[in-house]
Amino acid sequence: MSIVVDSIVDQYPMETLSFDNLSQDSPISYLDYGGILSQIGELVREKRKENRDQRRDFLIKKINNVNLGLLVDKIKMEAQHLESYRAKEWIKGPSSKANYLKFFQSHDISLKYLEDMYMIQSKGKPVIEKNALIKIKENSYSDAEYGVVVDVNQSNISYVSVNKYMKPVAATWNGSYMLYIKIMNVWKCEVVGEYSRENWKLYDSIVRKYERNMKCREEFWKNHPVLRYVNIPYGYYDRRYDVLNGKLPIRMWPGQTHIWNIFEGCIKKAKKDRWIYFCKVRKISLIEENPNISENELLPLISSEWKNMSNDDKNEYYKYI
Repeated sequence: MSIVVDSIVDQYPMETLSFDNLSQDSPISYLDYGGILSQIGELVREKRKENRDQRRDFLIKKINNVNLGLLVDKIKMEAQHLESYRAKEWIKGPSSKANYLKFFQSHDISLKYLEDMYMIQSKGKPVIEKNALIKIKENSYSDAEYGVVVDVNQSNISYVSVNKYMKPVAATWNGSYMLYIKIMNVWKCEVVGEYSRENWKLYDSIVRKYERNMKCREEFWKNHPVLRYVNIPYGYYDRRYDVLNGKLPIRMWPGQTHIWNIFEGCIKKAKKDRWIYFCKVRKISLIEENPNISENELLPLISSEWKNMSNDDKNEYYKYI
């Protein structure tokens, strides 16, 4: 006959350990034994969660939406390294306090992110000065990498985009310079340097040259006795092709090849006519400067001057033919 002996199982081992280590005169030793510390532990966890939720609500309320958006973007970038990452699960939705709160709740994100941002915001808005060089988001339709601050107001800055060479930004589809001014909130600005006076001189010279070239193209077509009755083809204003000196686009839109053929014939004749006009006016001025100069000396001088002249300067003579 076998005897079954019930083993005693301690249901509250942590509490037993705590009581065993109490001094005999501790008032806690008079409390009833049986799960009291476990109950307290549960109450502590609930209180901590309540305090954490309240703190999170407070921080999201106090941090402005711009900084919350920056913070969420940072968290989403870091989340991509998680094995469980699914992009659709990290979509925030419209920028509102309710959506930001839902985002932090659903992913149980550490309050440290919010605390750090709140500390940064509490120091006041960043001071951004004119000519500051700021980092901007790169895109596929231009070579933009930086922005140059041209104006500062209470909450936003105005900037023009430049590429990594500190030159005006060009569109990838036609090479035209994108000179328009953009707006950015001061909290989004990441200052990486200063745009110097020499940078501005280079920028302005490039813009002036570009605008001069575009004006010459416009006037040539508008004033030409044949072309002014024809629609301007796509690519005529493409900066990458020096059309006024006979360099036509490699690819032409369907149905516009015949227009380019007309233009090609017109520009070939115009190039000869502007050279002839230059020879005439320059010959007169050279003779006035040196009445004793011979015909054999004139042509080499005129040819040399024309050869050393920039294409933009040569284009100015189209208006006289």
